[in-house]
Amino acid sequence: MIDKEAIRDAFAAIADEAPSPERIRATLAARARQHRQRRMVLRVAGIGVAAASVGATGAEVWRLLQQPDAHFPAMGGGPGGGWLDVPLRHRPAWLPRQYGQANRTVLVADDQAAVVSLEWRPGGSASDGLTPTVGLTIGWHDVLEPNRPTGRRTETVDVNGVAGQLVQTDGERSSPYVIWKPPGQPQLIVSVMTNDDLDEQRAIALRVARSVQPDQRHTSVGPRFGWLPADLAALPWMFVLGHDGASWVQSLSTKGADDSRQLDVSIGPDVHKDHINRDVAQPIQVRGFPGWQVPDNGQLFLTLSDGVEVSLQLLSPASEDGMSGPNPNTVPELVRIVEEFDFGPWPDMTWVGSK
Repeated sequence: MIDKEAIRDAFAAIADEAPSPERIRATLAARARQHRQRRMVLRVAGIGVAAASVGATGAEVWRLLQQPDAHFPAMGGGPGGGWLDVPLRHRPAWLPRQYGQANRTVLVADDQAAVVSLEWRPGGSASDGLTPTVGLTIGWHDVLEPNRPTGRRTETVDVNGVAGQLVQTDGERSSPYVIWKPPGQPQLIVSVMTNDDLDEQRAIALRVARSVQPDQRHTSVGPRFGWLPADLAALPWMFVLGHDGASWVQSLSTKGADDSRQLDVSIGPDVHKDHINRDVAQPIQVRGFPGWQVPDNGQLFLTLSDGVEVSLQLLSPASEDGMSGPNPNTVPELVRIVEEFDFGPWPDMTWVGSK
C-alpha cells in the first residue's frame, strides 16, 4: 500500500530539490511563486506537511469554514484547449463549505496523462502554503514510487463498498488521507489538510472520499516541450494550472534521473514580478521576444508579444555536503528550449472556484 509519506517524497523529488544556501538566497525570489503554486497543487496527493505545521489554528480554520460566501477571483484567461485533452474522470460531490477548485496538476508521461491531481480550498485564500486544502489524486505512475517510511497508522475503511485505507503518519502533524481503487478505475486518493482536530479531519476525508462520483468534464494541457537536454528528455514532467490570486499561471517542471538537474518553467501575465534581479540581469532576445538572462542563476525571463511573461530556470543539484561548485551557464539550453517550445493556447480559467 502506498502511503502519504511515499507520495510526498516522490513529488518532492521533482519539486523540492534544494541547492546550497548561497544559491537559495540568490534565486529565492525568482523561484518563489512557481514553487508555491506547484507545492500547493501537489499536496492534494498528501505530499506537504509544512502547511499543517505552520498554518491556521483549528479555530481559524473553523472560522474559514463558517464564512457565508466563497470569494474566488474572476479569472481572465484564453480559449483553452491544447495538444492533450485530459478527462478528469472523478470529483467529490461534497466539500466543506465555501471550498472551490483552485489548481489542477497533470503528470505527463509518454505524451499521456498518467496522474491528475485537483485541489480545492476556501474562497479568498492565497496560494501561500498556509491554506486549508482538500485534494483528489486520480491515477499513479511508477516514477512516484520511493522508499517507504515507517511509523504510519493504517485503518481499513469502507468507501462505498470498496475496501480502502485511512492513513495517518505518526510523529508529524500531517493530515489523514484515504486511498482506494474502485473496480476498473484508477487509484484514488483524497487528502485533507486543515490543521484542525484529527478526528474532524478524518471525518472530512472519509465524507469527501465517499462522495466521489464520475465526472465527465475535461481539462487540457496547452504548452509542451519541443526540445529538452538529453538528461531531461523522455522523462515524465509536471504541468500545473492555477492562479496567484490575480492572474492565471501555468507551470511545467521536470527533474533528471538520479537527482540530476531540475527545470522549471512558468507562464502567465505576471510571473516576472519581483523576481528579476536587475542588478545582475542582462538583456537578451529569443524568438524576437525581449527578455533578461541571469547566467549565474540559470535563469531566463521573456515577455511575449501579447504581454504574457515567461520565466525559466535550469539548476543543478547541491552536493551531498550542501555546497555547490560554480553553476554552469545553462542559458544556451534555456534559449533552445524556448526556441522549440510550443506555448499552445492560453488556458480557460472559468473552472476556478467550481466544485
